[in-house]
Order: sequence, then structure tokens, then C-alpha cells
Amino acid sequence: MKYRNYIFDLYGTLADIRTDETGPLLWKRSALWYAEHGAAWTGEALREAYLARCRRKQESRPDPYYEIELREVFRELFAEKGVEADPRLVEETACFFRICSLKKLRRYAWVKPLFARLRKAGAGIYLLSNAQACFTRPELRFLELDNAFDGIVLSSDAGVRKPDPRLMRKLLEENGLCARECLMTGNDRLTDIAAARAVSMDCLYLETETSDHGRKAPRADYEILSGSPLGHPVFRL
Repeated sequence: MKYRNYIFDLYGTLADIRTDETGPLLWKRSALWYAEHGAAWTGEALREAYLARCRRKQESRPDPYYEIELREVFRELFAEKGVEADPRLVEETACFFRICSLKKLRRYAWVKPLFARLRKAGAGIYLLSNAQACFTRPELRFLELDNAFDGIVLSSDAGVRKPDPRLMRKLLEENGLCARECLMTGNDRLTDIAAARAVSMDCLYLETETSDHGRKAPRADYEILSGSPLGHPVFRL
């Protein structure tokens, strides 16, 4: 087998997802959740406060790849109304918000068979995702992928997101991996493929429903485009 370790992006690569944070129903439901826990917001006021806090936190760092931690935003929205939210309430709030915004979430059918083949061949399997841990950890359980990885690095935990090579290096260093022995697979050229290229790692671009089909660079070592079967040589171990 050419590679000892396989690194995957999550959303759009292993799982198909759609969310909508623009609709008024999400914010009305979220305002009701906050009200039930002592923090009185209207839906529109909550939306404006949430977006403003996210924007200020992002702008507080000059680093263009800085990743904010949404748990802090949810906690501060309680504090603004005089409610001290403990970590459990913050996690539950994040889960409720995500559930209300979800339109679609499913694991691609090929994932489990591929992972089984990789495990049989003795390969390591890792996750590197631009994602909020407060959303992603529960969703990994729902997708039955919570025990599928030897190591997981999420951008909200690291405070930086792909394509910044710091996120990839964090995964490599924490798990004692060598870039030349790994293959990165993702559905986004400008994040997943660029992150691999930044550390001289081989990569596979997997075009899925949520890929930006107009993006042409950077190129990957292997590519599976829409309409082609998942029979690329990289999967023939």
C-alpha cells in the first residue's frame, strides 16, 4: 500500500450536509430556547447580536485563517441578558441551534466499506476539518463515525482553519505522522487540497454536491470528479 495514513475532510467529503442560518424560524426557535433558560431575546435581536459577535471576534485577529469558537458566542449571548451559562448549557444551546439549522445530514454510502478496507490493510485514518467542535462532535456520533478515527483535529479547537498549514501540522505532530506517508482527501481545492500542498503531502480531490465546481486550482495528485465511479486507483489497496 502506497500510504500508511489517510486523512479526510468531513463535510462534503465523508458526509453530505445542508444548513440554513438565514431563515427567521431558526432565530425564533433559538430565541425561545434562550428565553426558556432566562435570557429574553427576540428572534431578530438574537440574530443581529449573534452575527455582530461573530464578526467582532473574527475581526479581532489580523490572521485571515483565525477560527472563532462559537461556544464563546453562545455563552456571551446568555451573559448579555444576565444569565451565567455553565458549559453544559452552552453545549446544549449549540446543539439546539445546529439541529434547528440543519436541512440535511447523511454519511456517504462508500465511507464505511472504504474505512473497513483501510483498517484491514493496517492504515491509519484521521480527520482534519474546518468545523466547530460543538456542532461536529455530536454529528460524528449521529453519522456513526465517532470511533472511526485514530486522531481528530477541528479548526475551532485549534483556532485556525485550512488552508493554513498550521492546522495540518498540528494533526501530524499530535499523531506522529510523516507527511510523505499520508494522503489527504477532500472536496474543496482551496482548503483541503491547498492544505496538503502546503506541507508537501499527496492529495485526492473528491468532487461532491457541495464542491465549488468552478475552482480549478490547486490541482490534486488524484481526482474523482462528478459522475465518475469510486474506482480510482487510490482506493485499490
